[in-house]
Amino acid sequence: MRAIILRFGILLVGVSILSAQQNVVQNVQRMYQTIDNAVIEYEQIVEFPVTRTEQTFEGVVYMIRPDYYRIESEQQTVVTDGKTIWSYNPFTEQVIVDLFKDDEQMFTPDRFLLNIPDDFYVTVGDRENVDGKSLISLRLVPKDDHQFVRSMRMWVDESGWVVRKAEVVDLNENKTTYRVRDVQINVGVDMDLFSYQPPENAEIIDLR
Repeated sequence: MRAIILRFGILLVGVSILSAQQNVVQNVQRMYQTIDNAVIEYEQIVEFPVTRTEQTFEGVVYMIRPDYYRIESEQQTVVTDGKTIWSYNPFTEQVIVDLFKDDEQMFTPDRFLLNIPDDFYVTVGDRENVDGKSLISLRLVPKDDHQFVRSMRMWVDESGWVVRKAEVVDLNENKTTYRVRDVQINVGVDMDLFSYQPPENAEIIDLR
C-alpha cells in the first residue's frame, strides 16, 4: 500500500510540474498574441569558444507583426517589409538584398525576444536573479535534431510575461546572449522604418 501511495504521489508531482510548465508557456504566448507592434532595446554578447573571443554590442528592434521588422546595431542593419530583406554591413559597406523567407531557424525578434518558439521542447527551471530581477528560467531543446540551434535558455518576467534574457547555443558551440534592456509594446511604430534606402557608396548584392 505504501508503494502505491508513493507512486501516486510521484505521479501527482509530475502532473503538477507539467501543469506549471504549460502555464508559463501559455502565459507568454497569450501575451505575445496581444502584441501588434513593439520596440526592443537589447545588448548582444557573442562568445566564440574556438578562438576564445567575445563580441558585445547594443541594438534596437522595431517590429510590426507578423513580418515587418528593423534591427539596428553597430554591426549591421537588417530591414524587411515581409517581401524583401535588406542586410547592411557598415564594415564592408555592402547591402545584401534577398526575398524574405519565413524560416523557423532564422533569428527574428518575435521568435526569440517576445515569444517561445513552437519548434522547441520547453522545461521550466528554477527562479534566478538576472540584473536584479527574479525571473523564471526556461530550458529549450529543438524538436528537430538538424536545427542550427542546439539549445536555448530563456528568462521570463512573470509581471508582464515578457522575455528579459535569452541564450542561444549553435552547432558550432558559439553562444549568443540577448539581454533585453527595454520593451515598449503597442506604442505605434512608423511603417516608413521598413522601407530601406541603401547608403550612396554601398555595394548592392541582389540575390533575388
